[in-house]
Amino acid sequence: MADSRSGFAQYTFDAKVRLQALSVRSTAPVRMLAHAACRVLSPLARIAGEDSPVTATVYGKLLSMPAKHPLPATMAIFPQHNRPLGLAAKALSQLKISQTSLAAIDVGANIGDTVALIEQHSPNNWHYLCIEPDRANAEFCIANHAGNNRVSVEQVFIGEDEGAAVWLQEDGRANPTTKRDIPIAAPTQSRAGKLVRLDTAAAPFSMNHGVDLIKVDTEGYDFHVLRSGPILLNKFRPALYFELFPAMLREAADSVQAGFDYLAGLGYLHFVFFTNQGDLYCTATSPDPTFLRALDSVTMRNPALPYFDVFASTRKDVCDSLVIENIESLKR
Repeated sequence: MADSRSGFAQYTFDAKVRLQALSVRSTAPVRMLAHAACRVLSPLARIAGEDSPVTATVYGKLLSMPAKHPLPATMAIFPQHNRPLGLAAKALSQLKISQTSLAAIDVGANIGDTVALIEQHSPNNWHYLCIEPDRANAEFCIANHAGNNRVSVEQVFIGEDEGAAVWLQEDGRANPTTKRDIPIAAPTQSRAGKLVRLDTAAAPFSMNHGVDLIKVDTEGYDFHVLRSGPILLNKFRPALYFELFPAMLREAADSVQAGFDYLAGLGYLHFVFFTNQGDLYCTATSPDPTFLRALDSVTMRNPALPYFDVFASTRKDVCDSLVIENIESLKR
């Protein structure tokens, strides 16, 4: 990854982020002007290069990323985006009885923004294993945390069918989508690979640090990832934070019910659900099929709420602590 920054790419990137925020969080006349300006700016951004490296402050840390990355604009529009994950890390830190550090595994680590988020809410308390299948994103992640010896990065595809060939498909979201069916026009080597089970990939890290939290964001492949780690889940009983995206689950030949049945079999009975904008939605213990179908229906009927972020634990007090932390954070 080149170290040089394109001034033009940085300028168009910064301008686009500001305009996207104004197009949502302003008065009607300003929104109209911002929309028009965005249309004018988009061709310039493409000329500058959507893969050009730029920087933005995310969760209090200056991170490098490709100019096409949507996170800074998402944060400008929805300031609470991903905040529950930071609060979850803080709640887990407060519940930790011993003085030893905690350990997080981040599957779908992208540019390393989760590390920045957790460090903002619970600084210097965690070791991290960042797992990212996309080579370019993994390189950004390594560069963004090069000075933190508590962060290790692996560029690997995670899934339950170890050895199966997979590839990454861009869908306009921050993380590419993992696909099993290799297209006729094969993707480049950097976009294709073979699945490795989470139990395999994370074994050395967990042996040294244990596991307190597993975060998964793999665009519909989340339950496939969790099903590849039964040894870790049984041994360490870590808290889980994953994306419940019913439409993309179906594309990945999975289902909401099958995923929750698997978690229940491992003792994960307690859940906290957040909207995609970071707001507390509800809590549930041993959610039944009717409840899960209702959540599925909400995402199908509401385009503004296509998925939920879900925190799961084998312990109710952990979920209760997260809810309390969420309530208290809104008062601050």
